[in-house]
Order: sequence, then structure tokens, then C-alpha cells
Amino acid sequence: MEVFNTRRLTQRQRFGLAVAVGIIAAIVLGILSGKISLWIGQSTGLGFAIINIGAGYLLGMTIQKIGRGVQTKFSILGGVLGVFMVLISEVIALGFPIYALFMPEVYRSTLNILLGGGVNSIITLIYNAIAVYTAYGYSRFL
Repeated sequence: MEVFNTRRLTQRQRFGLAVAVGIIAAIVLGILSGKISLWIGQSTGLGFAIINIGAGYLLGMTIQKIGRGVQTKFSILGGVLGVFMVLISEVIALGFPIYALFMPEVYRSTLNILLGGGVNSIITLIYNAIAVYTAYGYSRFL
């Protein structure tokens, strides 16, 4: 059972485990934050992308606790997975079903909506950038 004993794993094994667990966490957190944003958006009529910052923090902390790394590659992993988490969250928050996550045209239309809007889209992009930076910053020990 040395796979689950992270203190006995080598640096390469810890990074591999951080990648695997990080991908799962990014998908789960993206779906959860998207559903919460969709629910709040339907209730109030306002977007709620600020929830992605909390999801980015949880993603970063998951990578930090599993990987226990101090190298920059852990931060880069957190940033890349943070971008995927934000994209998944925005797809779900726009009301697409979960099976639409496997359709590339859904991501294209989501990006068109995010990049082609007004003030609300700019605020959403700022919150999402903060979420990615949060995942990047908390993914490794400093």
C-alpha cells in the first residue's frame, strides 16, 4: 500500500499522483462550481463566477497536499488544471448538460459568450483569472 503513503513516494511518483488526483479534482470542482453558479444565476438573475476562486483554492490545496512539491511544475500543473476547471465550470454555468463536456463546439460557444459580452463578461473573466492564479499559487509549498 505504498501508493497511498505519500511520504514514501519519490518526487516523480508524487507528481504523477498529483496529476491524476488533480485531473479528477478539476473535473469534480468544475462541475460543482458550475452547478452552484447555475443555481444562483437562475435564482437571482446574476452571474456568480466568484465561486470559481474558492474552487481554484481547493484545487491548489489538493495538488499541494497530494504532491507535496516545491518545484515550479506543481504550480504549472495547478494553473493548467485551473484553466480546465474554469472552462468546465463556465460550460455548466451556462446551462449545458454534463454530457456536453465531451463536445468541442460547446467550449467554442462558451468562449464566444465569455469574450464577446459586455461588463458582466469582463467581470467574469477577471474572477476566472483570479481563480486560475489561486490554483497556480497554492499548488506547491513556498
